[in-house]
Amino acid sequence: MKRKKIKVLLVVLTFAFGCKDVEKEKQQDAYKTELVEYKTYQGKSFNGELGYVNLKENREDSLSKSIQVPFFRIKTTAKNPLPPIFVLAGGPGDNPSVLEEIKDIAPLLYEFSSRSDVVVLEQRGNGLSNPNLLCPSNYSLPLDEPLSFDLFAENYRSYIQNCSNYWQEKNRDLSGYNVISMVYDIDDIRKTLGYNKIMLFGGSFGSHHALVYTKQYPYNVDRILLDSPEGLTHTVKLPVNADKILNQLSDLVSQDKNLNHQISSFKDLVKKQLTLLESNPIKVEVLHPETNKQVDIVLGKYDLQLITALELGRKGYRALPVHYLQMDQGNYTWLAKKAINIRVNQQENLMAVLTDCASGATKERRDLVNTQKFETILEDALNNVIFSACDLIPNKELANSLAEDFKSNIPILLIYGSQDARTPPENAYDIAAYFNKPKMLKVEYGSHDLFKEVLDSIKPIMIDYLASEYPEGLIIPKEINAKLDLKTEE
Repeated sequence: MKRKKIKVLLVVLTFAFGCKDVEKEKQQDAYKTELVEYKTYQGKSFNGELGYVNLKENREDSLSKSIQVPFFRIKTTAKNPLPPIFVLAGGPGDNPSVLEEIKDIAPLLYEFSSRSDVVVLEQRGNGLSNPNLLCPSNYSLPLDEPLSFDLFAENYRSYIQNCSNYWQEKNRDLSGYNVISMVYDIDDIRKTLGYNKIMLFGGSFGSHHALVYTKQYPYNVDRILLDSPEGLTHTVKLPVNADKILNQLSDLVSQDKNLNHQISSFKDLVKKQLTLLESNPIKVEVLHPETNKQVDIVLGKYDLQLITALELGRKGYRALPVHYLQMDQGNYTWLAKKAINIRVNQQENLMAVLTDCASGATKERRDLVNTQKFETILEDALNNVIFSACDLIPNKELANSLAEDFKSNIPILLIYGSQDARTPPENAYDIAAYFNKPKMLKVEYGSHDLFKEVLDSIKPIMIDYLASEYPEGLIIPKEINAKLDLKTEE
C-alpha cells in the first residue's frame, strides 16, 4: 500500500475531520469542510475544500447508524458557472482511494474547473470514509502447488467470511454497501452543497455508478462523460470479450516486423503455454516480497490465465508477446514475479466485494459466462474469484433492476480503448444504445489505462466537452491513437 505517499494528506484530514465517533456527531455537524491549499502544475496556488457529510448506513432502516462520506471540492471562479462536475471513482474499493491520492490529482482536477465546480466523492466504506470496511487481516495462498480456481476460491471464501463476521460483530449493516446506496450518497451531497443539476464524470466502476444515478435521477443530470466505461450490466465480465482482445493482440503481433518472425501466431503460443502448464506445472525461484529472500513457487495453467487476463486489460499488454516468447524459451521469471504478488499478503476491502456482488449479473448473463468459459482460451480468469464469495455476505441483489431498459436524451461522451479487456469496446456500444445522441471516442490501441496512455490527447477534448454551453453541438473526433509500441525485449 502506498501509505508514505499520502502521509501529509492524512494529517490534513485528521485536522479537518478529527477522529470523532460518528454516532456522537451532533445534527448541526452533518456537513463540515476545511480549506486546503494546493498548487497547479505551473505553481499557482488554489484552494480545495475537504469535507464530509453524515449519512445513513442503511437508508431503509430509520434506526440505522450514521456513516461519514467525504468529498473534495474545487470552486470555479467563473461568473456564470455551468453545473458542477461530480467525479466518481473507479474500483470499487481502490487502495489508495481517490481522496487518499487527492494531493496528486488536485492539479489535474483544477484544469476542469474553468466553468464548473469540481466535486470528487469518496466511496462509502472505502478510503477516508468512516467506517472503512478494510478487512482486519491478510491472506496468502500456498506456493508449493499451482494455483487453481478452486484453491483460490476456497481460501478467498474463508477470508471474506471472516471479514464479514468481523464487521457484523461491530454492528455494521453490510446490506447498505451497494451502488444504489452510493447513488443516494451523490444526491444527498448534491442537495447539501446546494446544486440543482450536475455533470457526471466517471471511469470504469465510476461509469457504472454514474449510469445508475442517471437512471434513478435523470432530471438532475446535465451531461455525462465516461471513460473505460462499465455499463449497468457489465459488472460480471464475459469471457468471449477477453478472447476478442487476445485475438486482436495476436493480429497486431503478426503485423509487427520485429515480432512476427519469432512468433508465427501469438494466440497459438498462448494455447501452447497453457497446455504445457496444465500437464506439467513448473517450479521457479523468485524473490519473496515480504521476506526479501528467494523462494520456490509452483506455477500452473490458472496462474498464467489469471495474469494474462489481468495484463490484457492494462497498458502492460504490450509486453505480453515478449513474455510468452521468454516462457517458450524456458524463462518463467516474469510469470513467477506476477504470481507471487497475487499469492502473498493480500488484503481486501469488504465494501468492494459487497458492491460488486450486489450489482452482479442476471441469471441470463451468468449462464452466458458459464457457457463461454468452456469455449474460450482464458476461460473465466478475468472475473477471478470475487463472485465466488457472494453467497457468504449480506447484499441486495440489484442485477435484475439494473438490467431494466431505459432511454435518455442526456448528452453523453464515451471514451474507450480498443485493447481494453476489462471494459471492452462492446461495453461502450451497449451503453450508447440507452442514449439518443451519444458521442463516442475510440482510442486505437488504448487499454484500461487511458489516462496513462493518452491523457495529453484526451484532456482538452474532455475539458471542452464539460465546459461547452451546448455539448450536443460539439464536434468530437471519432478516433485517436495511443502508441502501440509492442515490446520486443525486456
